[in-house]
Amino acid sequence: MKEIKEVKPEFLEILLRQVQKPGRYTGGEWNQIKKDPETVKVKVALAFPEVYEIGMSYLGQKILYNLLNRRPDVLAERVYAPWPDFEEQLRQSGLPLFSLENRIPLFRFDLIGFSLLYELNYTNLLTILDLGKIPFLSGERNLTHPLIIAGGPAALNPEPLADFIDLFAFGDGEEIFSEIIDRFLKVKSEVKNREELLKSFIDIPGLYIPSFYQPQLQPNSFLLVPRPVNGGRVPEVIEKRLVHDMDRAVPPEKFLVPNIQSVFDRLQVEVARGCPQNCRFCQAASLYFPYRIRPLSDTIKIAYKGLLATGYDDLSFNALSIGDYPYLEQSIDWLMPYLTMEKVSVSLPSLRPGRLSKKVVESIVKIRKTGFTLVPEAGSERLRRVINKKISDQELLTAARYAYENGWRLLKLYFMIGLPTETPEDLVAIVKLIGQLIELGKITTGTQPAINLSISSFIPKPHTPFQWLAMDEEKLLQEKQDYLKDNIRRWKKVELKEHRIKTSILEAVFSRGDRRLGAVLKEAYQQGARFEGWLDLFRFDLWEKAFEKNGLDYRRYLKAIPLEADLPWDIVNIGLKKTYLKEELKAAEEARYTPSCQDKECFSCHSCYWPEYKQRGTEFNGHMVAAKLEIKASGLEEPVRYRAFYQKAGPARFISHNDLLNQLERAFRRAGLKLAFSHGFHPKMLISYGPALPLGMTAKAEVLEFKSLEILSLEPFLSRINSALPEGLRFFGLKDCPDDCPSLFQDIQIMVYSLDLTDPAVRPLEYLTEKLAPENLSELLSRYQNKVKVKLDSEKDRVWFFIDFEPQKPIRIQDVVETWLGLKNSVYALTREFLIFRNGQNSKDPS
Repeated sequence: MKEIKEVKPEFLEILLRQVQKPGRYTGGEWNQIKKDPETVKVKVALAFPEVYEIGMSYLGQKILYNLLNRRPDVLAERVYAPWPDFEEQLRQSGLPLFSLENRIPLFRFDLIGFSLLYELNYTNLLTILDLGKIPFLSGERNLTHPLIIAGGPAALNPEPLADFIDLFAFGDGEEIFSEIIDRFLKVKSEVKNREELLKSFIDIPGLYIPSFYQPQLQPNSFLLVPRPVNGGRVPEVIEKRLVHDMDRAVPPEKFLVPNIQSVFDRLQVEVARGCPQNCRFCQAASLYFPYRIRPLSDTIKIAYKGLLATGYDDLSFNALSIGDYPYLEQSIDWLMPYLTMEKVSVSLPSLRPGRLSKKVVESIVKIRKTGFTLVPEAGSERLRRVINKKISDQELLTAARYAYENGWRLLKLYFMIGLPTETPEDLVAIVKLIGQLIELGKITTGTQPAINLSISSFIPKPHTPFQWLAMDEEKLLQEKQDYLKDNIRRWKKVELKEHRIKTSILEAVFSRGDRRLGAVLKEAYQQGARFEGWLDLFRFDLWEKAFEKNGLDYRRYLKAIPLEADLPWDIVNIGLKKTYLKEELKAAEEARYTPSCQDKECFSCHSCYWPEYKQRGTEFNGHMVAAKLEIKASGLEEPVRYRAFYQKAGPARFISHNDLLNQLERAFRRAGLKLAFSHGFHPKMLISYGPALPLGMTAKAEVLEFKSLEILSLEPFLSRINSALPEGLRFFGLKDCPDDCPSLFQDIQIMVYSLDLTDPAVRPLEYLTEKLAPENLSELLSRYQNKVKVKLDSEKDRVWFFIDFEPQKPIRIQDVVETWLGLKNSVYALTREFLIFRNGQNSKDPS
């Protein structure tokens, strides 16, 4: 097929009809920033090598998206890895992968910045380059191709991807990305080739340019290490970039709200970077070192403004260890009146039991119970001393008791197997601890609680005290996993989520790997490897073949590394010196705790030169901040019932019914409309919706009912709600419901649809006249017991359907069309025109 260079809407429409979740690819989200490409000097694609729902959960990309788009000379747009169904459609059509906002083909961007969070996303990075019509290898690109940049946690061992990336940006990205853009603007018209372009970035701190380094053998280890090319003026070690002051880590002014439900579908407020606890297995604590906190007043203002701008009903305070944020209770206290009024729940990920107060738990359940997670990591206190996880069994039990007393009946527990010095007794301790938590639940609540148990395999990650250690062999890890599985079967309400061991092995190989893995990665991708983090798509056999073809034994990357050896990731200085990591390794061998950063003298790790974060006594005028939080009166004592009428078209057609409900409820919040809520542990907006619309169908006159705590009139209502809706949704009517007005579902009598005969999915239909013949129509009507009526509108090339509405067993229009005309997947050619009510009125004319 001839290659298509332009992403035309009518062509894209046909492709989107063939995929499982087309809402991943339409753009048009609330708070999307869409600029005119002709008015900017630099076009940047922010690429996330995972599916949309995961990428839209990553706060880092949203921060860069807003930061770069604040510059009038820069356009920043998003792209995510396409799911295999859409990848297939792109390949068959020759259509290039494109950005969401302006649908710009990737090869037409100046810079593409990849966020690397997870090693098992590397094949997805190649998918994005491949479908974006960009050569895989940095050495094969010229000045006509985009500059490929990568940053994020996984970038801090850059070598496995060194062949594919032009520039690695180490550390915090807020400042370095703008510096890259400034330098690009300065030199792009002056350089004569790709090498000159790359050389122009050498003096920017925090940048690693792998083409100016060669991987070399060393006497002490199997691993290749990068060395500067002879004659080069590049540094031997790159210092990571740091935004020391969290005031300069500016949060998004407008948080993007996804079209479809994302993994973390809530407002995320970053209150700290780094972690003071220094768990020895934790790579994130090292990569985000040192610990930095956001001032209390900023946290409150960011949360409040973010909730207003997004309409989310769930607020999450984000940090590696949220319990160590010194203003956690104060933040919740100051926000609680507003959160209570608006029925916004609070989620606290990564909350250590020792930092969990009864007051925080009680605050969480005031609105809605979110998940309750405990992360012991190890079953025994001895093994927790080895990994420096400062949690006692008593603290875990106390935290669980708080949960049970406040209504939780489900706990989530996370453990690792294969930790250094682990013994059979440590596995027994996991089972024992689960039993104690279950017995405590029975005593506290009178019933057996449910436990979702997650077991993962320990990986000795770079830049941690355990980076030199071997990973347990696959057979041993499987035996440990089987032991736990066998011994928790006695509890019916314990559900085990086991991480596939082979995925952990592959993650370990690429996290501890060198530049030789680039060829393996390319080969596995070409053999079909995709989305390794998804169990139903992961194929380890493809990787085994790729390693074999390149003459490598992946097991060598899992073995112990001599302490004196150089490491591929030594190319970046994260701030923690090797002497400190070795001291921590010795402390682990002695099963000895090391105090947290908040409990020890600064400089003891030889790294932190910014100790001010320990000062908790910053001034804070809470009354000044609270005055800016609009705590409105609750409104009417008795709510008023209204019916509102709206349309669903354009990109909104490509979202499911449940996603539509989320969009509408968030729009009501953004518009500041005061709706009534249900009571109980999970308060819900009192909204009743009409019959569900299938994904893909246009609707011209839908209806919903809601109960309002304020008196509304048509024009002000339309102005408020339509200014808060994403592209494709629009309200056009409002009608109050008197006391004798029946409920919505009781009032709907007939649903009216039309089928577009000019739609590509419908043609050719030369036999339509025959289908409309009385004998054929009578057969259709008989099948549906005369509850379906059909009318041909030849002037408008449409067939109209009038279907009696039965709430208990509704007739699906797509089934009628398939039965009558033999058309499958007809929803995209169908429109729900309007609804007819029992009094003869209809939804297209709500007056």
